[in-house]
Amino acid sequence: MIAHTSVDAPRARATDPVTSHMAADRSIRFAEGHAAKILRAIKHRPGQTAAYYSQMTGLTVVQIDRRLPEMERKGLIRTTGAIYNGFRAWEAV
Repeated sequence: MIAHTSVDAPRARATDPVTSHMAADRSIRFAEGHAAKILRAIKHRPGQTAAYYSQMTGLTVVQIDRRLPEMERKGLIRTTGAIYNGFRAWEAV
């Protein structure tokens, strides 16, 4: 995994039961692994869409769409301004 792709948005509320916090901790590991895969794909083929990166990574479009805004907030990626079939195109920063 690439440490700088860390996505640290809260995934459980303080009032949630302990089992929710345990699940949230596990989901962070998945999110980081997904973000690393997506970032590698974007660096390899910039200017493509979530649908394209789905084919490259084996992740679903939904999984990718969840990570893209987090990665954008981290300053790892940005949109190119292009839209293809309703999907925004992305590039690494």
